[in-house]
Amino acid sequence: MGKGLASAFASVGASAQGAVPTPDTAQTLPPAVLRALHDQSHWLGSWWTVAALGVLAAGLASAAVLRWRGGGRAWPTAIAATGALALVAMAGINAYAGYVPSVAAAQVVLAGHGIGGLGSQSVGTARTGALHAVHVPVPAALHMPDATTWVYTPPGYDPASTRYPVVYLIHGEPGTSSDWVAGGDAAHTMDVLTDAGLVPPMILVSPDVNGVTETDTECLDSTRGGPQVETYLLDVLVPWVDDHLATIPDPEHRILGGMSAGAYCAVDQGLRHQDVFSTILAIMPYVNPGEGGRDMLSTSAELAAHDVASYLPDLTLPRPVPVFVDVPGDDRQSEEAAQAATLVRLLAARGEPLEYRAEPHQHHTWTMARTALPYALAFAARHL
Repeated sequence: MGKGLASAFASVGASAQGAVPTPDTAQTLPPAVLRALHDQSHWLGSWWTVAALGVLAAGLASAAVLRWRGGGRAWPTAIAATGALALVAMAGINAYAGYVPSVAAAQVVLAGHGIGGLGSQSVGTARTGALHAVHVPVPAALHMPDATTWVYTPPGYDPASTRYPVVYLIHGEPGTSSDWVAGGDAAHTMDVLTDAGLVPPMILVSPDVNGVTETDTECLDSTRGGPQVETYLLDVLVPWVDDHLATIPDPEHRILGGMSAGAYCAVDQGLRHQDVFSTILAIMPYVNPGEGGRDMLSTSAELAAHDVASYLPDLTLPRPVPVFVDVPGDDRQSEEAAQAATLVRLLAARGEPLEYRAEPHQHHTWTMARTALPYALAFAARHL
């Protein structure tokens, strides 16, 4: 998500008073939970896979050279070596970014693009939740695409007898609704945390917040004739979820989270709509809408109304707002880190319930988001 440096530094300067709490960097989840979260099914996004493909490429290249020196036909082996090298590059990028950590994630990504049916639905059991690809009808006037929304229902989901809290997870930019299910590994994470008793059974909803004409929407209502994303979230998506799923339909049991641009969305929408949401989960957050906001909004006054650093000090809140903030440990000098520190400083000054983490050896990737998510969900569970 592109952000204007001048706007970022203005936000930081506006909240220069007060110290930023020191982020927690410890792995505080139980070791058994950490092992379950990083199970062997994630081999597709492993550096070991990159290494294995590298060995294969090197072997094929050596074979091609030997064939050439021996006067044989080397080109078939050379083509195979070139293909293997391409796979090494793709696997390396994926291992770093963490977008497709497993075969199940790849199936979700393909299903989200209308390729194949694998991954679009799964059946829940007593220990695993179910994953559903659903379509929420969108009024044409909102200029939002007819996109897939991913819904996770928890193990033992029983709409006849039980109602559940809902966690809404918003993707970044560029991004799509399948991101949290694929790169974020949200369904598996919920299964592990529920089984360990760290969270109660909860529903997860991952919508698409891209517009028809804009993708970096920041979850705003455009005043330039573009997508009406805020209206979609509040007046279409949340009511649809409450009508079609066994939710606890009150703000105290609705959690809004996201990563990067989605984290800004969670902070801005969550703070300004405490009549709809309660807890906020902000992974790699920003505090202003940046370039996307300037494309969506018409005036400086409209932008200021969505600059969290500007309005948070004087914002009236009906109740304490629990906020979870997590940043990449290796990007602590970045603009992103400065904006996250601004958010933490302002929340701490107000005395809001706050957890602030930095994940060691992480960068602005889906690996970081996947690492932070279990801590975020456990925080949300403690504040239900």
